[in-house]
Amino acid sequence: MKPFAIQPLRPAYLLALVALVAGGCAGAPSQEGYPLVSVPLSSSPEVEPGEVAIQAADVMIQTLGDKLRSREVILPASFVDEGNLEKSSPLGRLLAKQMATRFTQAGHSVVEITLRSEILMKKGAGQFVLSQEAKEIRKTHKVSAVLAGSYVTAKNRIYVNSQLIRTQDGVVLASSDFSMPLTPNLRALLK
Repeated sequence: MKPFAIQPLRPAYLLALVALVAGGCAGAPSQEGYPLVSVPLSSSPEVEPGEVAIQAADVMIQTLGDKLRSREVILPASFVDEGNLEKSSPLGRLLAKQMATRFTQAGHSVVEITLRSEILMKKGAGQFVLSQEAKEIRKTHKVSAVLAGSYVTAKNRIYVNSQLIRTQDGVVLASSDFSMPLTPNLRALLK
């Protein structure tokens, strides 16, 4: 019987082994700081908007902590097209409703009101501004925060930014960024 001889590893195998070991040793990000939110939450080509909306809302709820008490009311607004801030779509309305559902499930008070005037982003100001009607609703229903967002459509992805904004002073209490592959179903929801 021939003795077994150890063969030296080829450079390509060695690099693959180092990458495998290093990847296996890397742990999850630390939960001590704020959660990592500015990354695509899904890379699957068949992602459902509800899945990523729930993940984004969970990140916002975790980030929110005690900045907003559960009895304080949140008003969801349709997410708007970043290219035309006065325009939404079925996707924009769906994302707002799905995220609002998650806030409700987490114990927050969410009010559903159909607005004739949406919450708009003032061009050049970079901050959300409430319309006169929304200000009146804030007084009537004692709305403490608005769940708002915008989306940008690229060649093969949709990039979404969502924010929970305190109505008293416009301070962003929590936010989340995510993206989704632009599938035929999502393309249909943008019309």
